[in-house]
Amino acid sequence: MFSRDLECHLSYICQNQLHIQKEDVELMEQHDDSQPSENIYLPSSFLGSKQWVSNQIADSLAITAMLGNPMFFVTMTCNTQWPEIQSRLLPGQTFTDVPVIVAHVFKRKLTLLLKALKTMFINTGKQIYSIHSVEFQKRGLPHAHILVKYGHVIILLMGYLDYEH
Repeated sequence: MFSRDLECHLSYICQNQLHIQKEDVELMEQHDDSQPSENIYLPSSFLGSKQWVSNQIADSLAITAMLGNPMFFVTMTCNTQWPEIQSRLLPGQTFTDVPVIVAHVFKRKLTLLLKALKTMFINTGKQIYSIHSVEFQKRGLPHAHILVKYGHVIILLMGYLDYEH
């Protein structure tokens, strides 16, 4: 069903290129100097398009500009040795043979990490925002970058401070 909906959406985009481009140009309050080409223009409403990604980045920058810089930058990388992945492999298979399983396991663990980050640091107060982005490495494994800001500043001391009274 999903692939049929996607096919219909892409078909509509292909058949209405000029109208879609004109709408996007009007929304961005710019003038269009581009010439028609054989390339297909994907609008910002199409998940994963260049315009959609640009809007997501702009939204993230607006959040940080309004609410302040994040306190933590966390990177989560998929581990092919996770038991949830290894248990689904048949003899002779590797993680590249079951990309759907890898994606499902990573998504579940990312959801658990994001949930844990909300309550992990009790002394920091309520979480103000959390922004995450999932990317796929060249070898096919997903990893996520997470920006988190809490209500109170945390001061971490490595060791102790020497000072004279």
